[in-house]
Amino acid sequence: MRSVCLTSLLLFGTLQNASAFDFASAMQAAAPVTQALTPIVDAKLVSNPLISNLTTTLGVTPTQAVGGTAAIINDAKANMKPSDFTALTKQVPQAKTLLAAAPAGLLSTGTVASQFSVLGMDVGMIDKFSPLVLEYLQAGAKPSMDKILAAAFAQ
Repeated sequence: MRSVCLTSLLLFGTLQNASAFDFASAMQAAAPVTQALTPIVDAKLVSNPLISNLTTTLGVTPTQAVGGTAAIINDAKANMKPSDFTALTKQVPQAKTLLAAAPAGLLSTGTVASQFSVLGMDVGMIDKFSPLVLEYLQAGAKPSMDKILAAAFAQ
């Protein structure tokens, strides 16, 4: 009888503590990660030459290619003057499109390394993505933008 009472008390205490856990907050915190892993279905993005190159060359999914590209462009944007980034998006409109296509919540998860991690990619993939993204942007931009982009990517 004592063991039944002791077990009941322990179970009651455990249930009281479990009800203090806020499941809604936990689900809300996990939402950006869950949304970040939702596959990209926009055929225009999947057929973008850069995204096609990344998926073929690096063996990543279209979602990883778009998300990784957005993370790298966002990082370069932070290293550029706003007027230079505006000029870049006029010269290479797809830069803005790819940035806007980032999986929901991805770009607010911290560093590029953490963003790649959320996408399920190793941090080493950043070094594989960066030159391909830079090459793509430079190919569409005016020669005067080359140095600005190279400097933004080097930081």
